Amino acid sequence: MIAVSTPFSRKTMILIQAISILLFALVSAAIPNYAFIIFLLYFLVFMFLAMRATTRTMKIPPRNELGSPLFKELNALQVMLSDKMFQAEMNRQMKLMFVNLGLVFLLFILLPVYNSYIWPFISGALGLTGESILVNFTRFLGLYLFFIGVMQGMRYMLIRGQSSTPPVIPARVFAVYKKGVVLDERQFVKFTEDICFRVDHDRKFVELVNTKGNTVLTRLYTLEVGKLTEKLREAGVNECKQ
Repeated sequence: MIAVSTPFSRKTMILIQAISILLFALVSAAIPNYAFIIFLLYFLVFMFLAMRATTRTMKIPPRNELGSPLFKELNALQVMLSDKMFQAEMNRQMKLMFVNLGLVFLLFILLPVYNSYIWPFISGALGLTGESILVNFTRFLGLYLFFIGVMQGMRYMLIRGQSSTPPVIPARVFAVYKKGVVLDERQFVKFTEDICFRVDHDRKFVELVNTKGNTVLTRLYTLEVGKLTEKLREAGVNECKQ
């Protein structure tokens, strides 16, 4: 599997998160009997959006539109396996993944805490009584904000000081064209004005980076780093500014 990201910007992700919290709180308030199901749906939607932010790719255009490749690498896997730091990166990313998964289960444990202690305090402080839509909306809005706060706080304490970069599993083979890069004959990264490349000569790879979010789209391993960067420039991709 290749993790190639065409990421949402940080501001866009915050906006999506804020809107989704408001919408799910409103729906939960309207049909409180199904609030738990809506809560589960919220996390499925949020996790799906996060996944799309890190694994979104394009279909490969017709070959007649791509033309002839500027550069082909058929032995990227062998070069990748020679990178001793790559396995350490993957182990760190697996730890982050399990931390995030564990935090989701922690939230369900904290649900009774919110219902028994936090909501009574909020409703008492605001003078909210009854089961009106406004009261329920405030209750569920507080619930989602509480869970998001706990998740972000626990995640920060558990993984602070570590990279939160999404995992990037390089292609085994790739080909560079004027319009973009074909990865493993299955996925395509289109060259746009927001894409630049970053070089690591020692580890023998070139990373394509989206400048909007400073996020790595894919990593291209090759023994011919110099030639690859030359062909990327020929395709209109510039080196990232430090």
